[in-house]
Amino acid sequence: MVSPYYILTIGLGLAFLLGLSGQRLRLVSTGLIATAMAVFTGISLSWIAAFFSGNGATTQFFSAGFQPPFSIALQVGFHEAVITFLINLLGLMSVIYMAKGISDRSAKLGPVLLIIFMGLNMLVLTRDIFNVFVFLEITSIALAGLILFEQKEHSASAGFKYLLASSLISSLYLLGVVLVYFSTGSLYADDLGIIAQSAAPAASVAAFLMIIAVVLELKPFPANGWALDVYQGTHPATAAIISGGVATALLFVLNKILPAADPWVMQMISVIGLVTFLGSNWLGISQKDVSRMLGYSSVGQIGLVMSVIGAQNYLGDQYILIAFGLLLTHLLAKAGLFWITGLVKDSKPESLAVIRNRPLLLVVFGILLFALAGFPPFPGFFAKWELIMSLGSLEAWGWMAMILLGSLFEMVYLIRWFGTVVKADLPEGEKKPAVSISSWIPLVLFATALLVAGWYSAGLTSVAFSINYIPLLAIVVLFALDFLPAWVKNTLLMGAIAYYGYLVLPALDSFALVFGAIFIAGALITLIYGYYFKGRRPGFYPLVAMMFAGLMLLIQAKDLLSFFFAWELMTAGSYFLILRGKHSQPHAFSYMLFSFGGALLLLGGFSIAHFVTGSWDFSALDMTGPLSPLVFIMLTIGFLTKTAAIGLHIWLPGAHSEAESDVSPMVSGILLKAGVYGLIVLFLHMGHQFVLGIDLMWILSWVAVITAVGGYLLASMQEDMKRLLAYSSVGQLGVILFGLTLMSNLGWLLAISGSITHFLNKTMLFQAVGGVYSRTHDRMMYRMGGLIFRMPLTFIVVLIGIISMSGVPPLAGFAGKWLAFNAVLEKGYYLQGAGMVLAGAVAFLYLFRLIHAPFLGQLKDNLRKVKEANFWMLVPQFIIIIIIMILSAYPGTLLRPVGQALTEYFPDGALQWKDSALQFGARTAISSYGYWNGTYVMIVTIAVFATLLGIQLLIQRRNKKVGQFNIVYSAERPSTPETTHAAYNFYAHYQKAVGFLITPWATRFWNAVADFVQSVALQVRRIYTGNGQAYLIHIVLFTLICFFLYNGGF
Repeated sequence: MVSPYYILTIGLGLAFLLGLSGQRLRLVSTGLIATAMAVFTGISLSWIAAFFSGNGATTQFFSAGFQPPFSIALQVGFHEAVITFLINLLGLMSVIYMAKGISDRSAKLGPVLLIIFMGLNMLVLTRDIFNVFVFLEITSIALAGLILFEQKEHSASAGFKYLLASSLISSLYLLGVVLVYFSTGSLYADDLGIIAQSAAPAASVAAFLMIIAVVLELKPFPANGWALDVYQGTHPATAAIISGGVATALLFVLNKILPAADPWVMQMISVIGLVTFLGSNWLGISQKDVSRMLGYSSVGQIGLVMSVIGAQNYLGDQYILIAFGLLLTHLLAKAGLFWITGLVKDSKPESLAVIRNRPLLLVVFGILLFALAGFPPFPGFFAKWELIMSLGSLEAWGWMAMILLGSLFEMVYLIRWFGTVVKADLPEGEKKPAVSISSWIPLVLFATALLVAGWYSAGLTSVAFSINYIPLLAIVVLFALDFLPAWVKNTLLMGAIAYYGYLVLPALDSFALVFGAIFIAGALITLIYGYYFKGRRPGFYPLVAMMFAGLMLLIQAKDLLSFFFAWELMTAGSYFLILRGKHSQPHAFSYMLFSFGGALLLLGGFSIAHFVTGSWDFSALDMTGPLSPLVFIMLTIGFLTKTAAIGLHIWLPGAHSEAESDVSPMVSGILLKAGVYGLIVLFLHMGHQFVLGIDLMWILSWVAVITAVGGYLLASMQEDMKRLLAYSSVGQLGVILFGLTLMSNLGWLLAISGSITHFLNKTMLFQAVGGVYSRTHDRMMYRMGGLIFRMPLTFIVVLIGIISMSGVPPLAGFAGKWLAFNAVLEKGYYLQGAGMVLAGAVAFLYLFRLIHAPFLGQLKDNLRKVKEANFWMLVPQFIIIIIIMILSAYPGTLLRPVGQALTEYFPDGALQWKDSALQFGARTAISSYGYWNGTYVMIVTIAVFATLLGIQLLIQRRNKKVGQFNIVYSAERPSTPETTHAAYNFYAHYQKAVGFLITPWATRFWNAVADFVQSVALQVRRIYTGNGQAYLIHIVLFTLICFFLYNGGF
């Protein structure tokens, strides 16, 4: 193998040459430095290649031909090779990114960059603990110089604080080294095990001082104010080196000297890391400066890796995957994000909005940010999965809770930043950010590396190669074809979805088949609507493909990892789609926080279930014992965040109403069914769970009733058509949840048929409302009226939709009411049944308002030129009407096969079907409490309607239609349409009576939680005063407290 001393020689030699030559080598300095970094990277890569080819072995190289302690020992093993490769790759990309600055100031920047990366390599490779101190000092001095060379407002103070802190920390490390030599007579890292076995006080103090010094270099909370000031005060390119390169080398050093640590020190390192991860991310919530915010994130992420290193003896075989996955994701993503912030003038979040003018840069930004947040398909996702699964197996519930909560806090400020970049107003006068080829290379390379590393990481998990990546190809292909017209991409995506459904659906069975049909049919129907849009619709179709890929992978999942992968992918895709709405930023933010919080509960629940059963597939949920109710509650809440149960619903109205016209039916009619499917899987495996003798299904039945009544009541009080339909979805999902909680054949038949009819009705109605908005450019119903004359086809769609949703015969919704009546009587849930009757009565209020306010009454003057909705908007609506009519006339088409499939799980109480006298498919459904024939009901209803219509036409055949203003008045002007059609505050009288029921208690509660978290962060952040002396006191106090606890505390 190539000797590592070439790195030392080249680094020092070229650094001296550039320093002595001044600006005389300015024209070639960048090329020389890049070549040196490329050589460093090539040497590390050659080591990796040797190990993969089987020709490599861990080798030590000694200087001057002597053995330690009379020489510098450098060790090259596989781990050293990989870590130095990452550091050197970062160095090479940093030089490329900083090419212009290096060329302008080659005598200053060139030497310090070479010395920094030479020193980092030596920190990783050296086996001499004193040389760790030497190279630590060399790197610190060079890094301080790099910070001070920057011409930012706070760079001088940042560099000075860095020097102060690193000097104090190095002194602690050196004192530890002296005590090590005093105790063992050796400075060789391989002899550090003697320290751990020694009972001498000096030995334990030596180990503590060395380890605490390296921990302090990793910037633990709260002794990290100096580091945060450095991140804020230095150039983003320098911050990328500190966050990605320096931290990586120091983590390896920490791992190298851990043989000197006893188990108590290892545990202390883990606790410090966890507290740092949680505390830093908590404080990051209140941060507005992007550089400092990324500093908080860097400190937190490094703290998480530190905690993993401390717990390596417990994590077993997956330790390397966890630590390296987290470290690799942090290095690549954080460096890339710092580089992107360096492309704009300042560190305000809204300043980065200009990157929207460069779509590829925005995509790279999204990849880096969501990789850092731990989303699939990136390596951080798999590393965090393995970490949480391992902690569950260790029964480390507290540690697991801290990591999940810290991840949620980090998501708060990352997703807020992303939303600001995507939706904030562009700074005045700003155009495309200047991005040179030297900036594109490292950004695109690191984003691509994250994708490749994620694919490779999937094969190293405990559930190897369980991920199906084929649907994700559609995302890549559509992004590559984003330059094509919208109708072409729309057609391609519909064809891909139809073909994938053709391949996948026949292999599914039971509930997966039902929901797979909803997802595939829903995708095709909602995409027909897309032919209405002109132009390219950049970015839209890859995001639609992402959401539907997640949904299809969800129903194909056979194990917990595949399910969670699909759930997170679906969440990300739907978030991006919602965020496209004009005023959707706060609502998309709320949606993502609730969805991500729910996903973390799923992750924690899966971990505990795996610990109890040892299984990776869904049989892990077939668990019993004292932890079963806890898992049930965690998973149920996780799924209910997606179905928007009462209290968890506050994201839904805004997200659905502010999304684009064709996105609203996707997220309401289709996406919500993912939560229903999750609940079905959970309830099938876990069944009834009891806490203090109380059946949790009984509690959930009341949650369902309150959700239904509350959702319908809130819908009735809305002026906005889309918000009305959004709250209506809350109520209808309550009905579906109620059916599931009955845990009977009829109850589940109600839930599954209700899921299908909800998909049909909500998709149709959201599309109809979208058509109205496309013509009127208004969503407020009280400003409409008389649209029946201008948009009669849309009126017919809405009329059929509200009849179907109301449960009035003869349409399909009546089946749900009839099933609910029978299921409630069978179960004996009479009070809950009464609540559902009340919900049905309340539903009539918003349904009547939806048809009356926009369509009936006098036509407003400003609506006289309104046209019918576009053809492509109407086509999917009438396709749904045909489906509803078929299901209404022949309800057995749906109910009979679903009911029969349910007998496998609920054999008692199923409907009996009897052929009727009619020969065209009419069947009578028979339950223990009555019977019903949908075909007969349809025939009778049509006959009665036709008869009454005929009588009306006969009686009124000579009636003359009176014009809108053709009315006799007594010397008065005719009233305007605006005063003759009362629709504003339509249910004011009801609001006076029951207004207290719709008080936004849930919103107030979550706002109070957010305010508390924000306030605590702001108060704790006050310890970071910016005073360098105060930061030194923090370091000393942190060291003393840790030493006090190390010696047993009180």
